[in-house]
Amino acid sequence: MKKYSCCILALLFLAASVTPVISKCMYGRDWEKNGKKIVVCVQGDSFADRKRGKEVCEKVKGSSCDTPSTFSSSCGNGTCYDADGKNHYSLSGY
Repeated sequence: MKKYSCCILALLFLAASVTPVISKCMYGRDWEKNGKKIVVCVQGDSFADRKRGKEVCEKVKGSSCDTPSTFSSSCGNGTCYDADGKNHYSLSGY
């Protein structure tokens, strides 16, 4: 039984180590400027990535933003921002 447990743990570790980083486009409840939704796309979905997305929102909006609560893999509303705060008409592959 120990032999199988070790094999299973090794396979789980291997699967976790080769899984690609998943990128996310995110927005929150109050992520709006001039009536348009602000969507920020960053690489990854960690706490630090979500914090970076919130910081970009605050920079664009000029005031505080809630924690992101909605996520998708792309943005196409004309108010898409990357992790550096640059505006794009659309972003995909996230």
